Amino acid sequence: MIVGGPTDLGGGSDILEFLIEPNSTLQNHLVSSLLGGLTEGRSIPFLSRNALNLIYEEILRKLVSFIQDSSFSWVHDAASVLRNDAKISVDHDSSLNIVEMAKFSLEILDGSFFCLKTLDREGGIVSGILSAIFVIEWECNLSKALEYSLDDKSMTKAKARQSFGEYVCAFHNKINAHFLKSLCRDNRRRMLNFLIQSVKSAIFVEDRLVNDGITSLCCTWVLEVLERVCVDESDELNLLHQLLSKDERWPVFVVQKFSSTKASGHQKFVALINKLIQQIGIDRVFAGCATPNSLMLERNQEIASSAWLAAEILCTWRWPENSAMSSFLPSLSAYAKKSDSLHESLLDGILSILLDGSLIYEGDSTKSSVSMWPVPADEMEGIEEPFLRALISFLSTLFKENIWGIKKASYLIELLVNKLFLGEEPGQDVQPCSLEENFVQNTMIDWLERALRLPPLVTWKTGQDMEGWLQLVIACYPFSAMGGPQALKPARSISPDERKLLYELFLKQRLVAGGSAMTNQLPVVQMLLSKLMVVSVGYCWNEFNEEDWDFLLSNLRSWIQSVVVMMEDVAENVNGLVDASSGNSDVMCTKIEKIISISDPFPLKISQNALLSFSLFLKHSKHQQTENEDDLNSMKTEKLDSAKDRIVEGILRLLFCTGLSEAIANAYCKEAASVIASSRVTHTSFWEFIASAVLNSSSQARDRAVKSISFWGLSKGAISSLYAILFTSRPIPLLQFAAYFVLSNEPVLSMAVVEDSPFNSDINAASDQDSSHFDTSIEEKVRLKEEISYMVERTPHEVLEMDLLADQRVNVFLAWSLLISRLWSLPSSSSDRERLIQYIQDSATPIILDCLFQHIPVEISMIQSLKKKDAELSGGLTKAASAATQATKTGSLLFSVESLWPIESEKLSAFAGAIYGLMLHVLPAYVRGWYNDLRDRNTSNAIESFTRTCCSPPLIANELSQIKKANFRDENFSVSVSKSANEVVATYTKDETGMDLVIRLPASYPLRPVDVDCTRSLGISEIKQRKWLMSMMLFVRNQNGALAEAIGIWKRNFDKEFEGHANTNFILLACINGFQHLTNHLAPCVNLRSKLFSVMLHVKQTALLLETKKEAGQQFCNIDIVS
Repeated sequence: MIVGGPTDLGGGSDILEFLIEPNSTLQNHLVSSLLGGLTEGRSIPFLSRNALNLIYEEILRKLVSFIQDSSFSWVHDAASVLRNDAKISVDHDSSLNIVEMAKFSLEILDGSFFCLKTLDREGGIVSGILSAIFVIEWECNLSKALEYSLDDKSMTKAKARQSFGEYVCAFHNKINAHFLKSLCRDNRRRMLNFLIQSVKSAIFVEDRLVNDGITSLCCTWVLEVLERVCVDESDELNLLHQLLSKDERWPVFVVQKFSSTKASGHQKFVALINKLIQQIGIDRVFAGCATPNSLMLERNQEIASSAWLAAEILCTWRWPENSAMSSFLPSLSAYAKKSDSLHESLLDGILSILLDGSLIYEGDSTKSSVSMWPVPADEMEGIEEPFLRALISFLSTLFKENIWGIKKASYLIELLVNKLFLGEEPGQDVQPCSLEENFVQNTMIDWLERALRLPPLVTWKTGQDMEGWLQLVIACYPFSAMGGPQALKPARSISPDERKLLYELFLKQRLVAGGSAMTNQLPVVQMLLSKLMVVSVGYCWNEFNEEDWDFLLSNLRSWIQSVVVMMEDVAENVNGLVDASSGNSDVMCTKIEKIISISDPFPLKISQNALLSFSLFLKHSKHQQTENEDDLNSMKTEKLDSAKDRIVEGILRLLFCTGLSEAIANAYCKEAASVIASSRVTHTSFWEFIASAVLNSSSQARDRAVKSISFWGLSKGAISSLYAILFTSRPIPLLQFAAYFVLSNEPVLSMAVVEDSPFNSDINAASDQDSSHFDTSIEEKVRLKEEISYMVERTPHEVLEMDLLADQRVNVFLAWSLLISRLWSLPSSSSDRERLIQYIQDSATPIILDCLFQHIPVEISMIQSLKKKDAELSGGLTKAASAATQATKTGSLLFSVESLWPIESEKLSAFAGAIYGLMLHVLPAYVRGWYNDLRDRNTSNAIESFTRTCCSPPLIANELSQIKKANFRDENFSVSVSKSANEVVATYTKDETGMDLVIRLPASYPLRPVDVDCTRSLGISEIKQRKWLMSMMLFVRNQNGALAEAIGIWKRNFDKEFEGHANTNFILLACINGFQHLTNHLAPCVNLRSKLFSVMLHVKQTALLLETKKEAGQQFCNIDIVS
């Protein structure tokens, strides 16, 4: 051991020679030994302080030289900063030599790291070396994340840098946070400032880093510095202050001279701030807006800084991976809900900045639609002026979340009036408005009176600038859209005086315009008039007379019809393009984009106002028809009804046009259809109002609209257009429901499920035709529409393995819901119904029921006490149970489809439950066959329990009710129903003979079969009694119809028996049902099922022929029956 103080060793010149020209590992160990500091606590060097400075300065120089050679601009800039701060010069050398020298220097540093502590308080060498380590590691991470493709010449250099970078990463990971935090404050500050400026440089300077992942990396780097370098709150505030402080690149909106030209990287920098807010909280980020020494500032100045940060983020609006609406505003809202006067000051500061910016940098003053609450997302996106868009979104969020209330709204109106100085003559003293109870009402009346002094809209000429007043007045009459377009209503209560003035403003336009407003074609005039009509029909409809309604509807029809023409052209152009196309899908998509692009959005915007007015008209029309049926001034007149129907037909035409375009494009490729679907999403509000009107359409209007499409001659028809919307790749929930509504209701339902076929007519009508006709027709089967046939026949096998919320799974459920809805709509004795049931038994796999019960957690119903972890699942079970009960009672699935979108787990559970309930209603034997094939006893018990609780009671009640209502009673036949015992006793007596038949319905009907028993028989042989009983049992257990029908058949055959006729139908009916029962249990064997189906139809046709012979008085024997 060497005793004594550190040695100068020639001022360190010998050691520097080793560093400049590294020759061996031995030299490395020698230098490290002289420096000491291999382990913490043993850092006494053998060299003088001067020598240490020279050596570590040389290490810094080698690291800076490596950094300077980077291909990243921000890393190169970081080298310049380090070089200037340390006042060192860096020689240029070959890249490979630079890497070699840097590696040798790092090895020395690795062997003497804790010796750095000796130089902690001397200049910036320590902070420079540590900062260089951070930057090299960050560059390495960034290179891996970006994965740049390099040519052969660059590959060698990149590999060498990457290898050294990984070495630095390993070294950096060995540096514990305690060492970094133990550095003196000045060194920590220098590190913090340098590293944060490097992060900002990576965001702003590196233009080629278009990859969104750069923001995630930068956020990770900032968090790393926060965790490893910052000691206390003061350090954290300093770091955030350096990050958020203003410079020539930031901010770009909240500045003295705002320019729409944004600095490169501005959106990525906002994305970085947003990520930090999500990671460390908005309160800590806002705190960083203050200067490092907050004692030097007033408190409100700190809040103002936070306000401009929030305003800047809101004005930016969108950034990589997120937006103000989806991310920042929810965070700000949660922050503002904390009861703190500072938070209120912050909100006021944000309001002041955004309001002033909106007034100074006003954009186009002609807003296309009336004020809606809450503001629709697509309307918010359509505002181009950044400050106005930010202000509306900010206010909308605060009022929607009840952070601000009525008092604040009144204050804002007063603030706006004072800022605008509306209506004051030049030179007149302006007195601040006082906040009083009737301030808002008095202000509105004043503005209406001023608007009434303007000339009528139709007399305006180009260049006149009066629209501002009308825009202001119209904006004061907003509408509430809570609950969607169908729940549209005025958002304000107005006084009679205000209503009278508003009506007078509308009347002034009507009286001058005459029958139509189209006399003045100026877009601004048309737009303002359309908006005035919306607020007038919304707020003053009680004042309207028949002439007012006629004026309104005639203009609405004209505006809507202009869009109908546009959409028809689009559909025809897409049809022609697909018919003539032979190119690839990319070319097709480009051409379709060009076809559907709207060069002039004016017709679409004005028609949206027309749709809004029409929606309000329909609502008020229903109300007035109910309240004033005998009123001579009622809207219920032939003229108005005719005008209303024409408008509805135009709206239905719009629905079919967009669906036709998508269906035709989808026949070419899915990508082309997606282009059309995406174009609808950009105008969501417009299509939601279309959907709302469709849901209020009459069956007559829908029938005329469908027929008009059939005459059009496009490659797809009305049904295909509705399925295209229902199964679209870019859904608008209300529009999807409108398509389903039309498909599931008459007159469309009858043609929406089954393809047209000559065999769809009632085969019973052909009973007297020759057998050769039967032989050709029995092989013909039901064919579903191509849009749903695959989903019903094959897709359930694939769905079973899909994600529970997958779109294709939902589409399969929708297809099945339409199929069973059609089945429910057919009469029980209809041959069409029989053939559709037979199709389901032959072609539709029962696996659909397994898919349904993936969403119905029936196992929970077997558990007496639910655990907390089952709470969510139990919610799904509750929804499914309620929906199943409602579907079995009503026979409708509309209620569950209406609330289906957006798709959620519990909503899908409810839909699955509703489908299951209706399937039990219309396909009891089909469901029973699936249930009997279940092998898991626990599962079958759980399903039976669910059915017994939720579905069986209404189904049993319905069966018993139908039996009671049936009119087959006479002097020989009586029926008694016991609801408490769930049984029916049918008694047949004639002369000295009689028979009692008891039908008992099990508690889990129809999963469990009906029990049939003969409790009394008089004058009937035991063999005949057993035969009749067995035939009836086979029928009621394997039929998919009502029990009342079975009893009626039983009774009619008894009548024939006692009249002396051969019981032909009864015998053959038992055969048919026996065949049906056998067929249901041979699902895997398609050929055998087909043969049995043919035999079954032949038997039925034979029965019909024999019945015809019998009624004609022709004789036949039992041989005829057997044959």
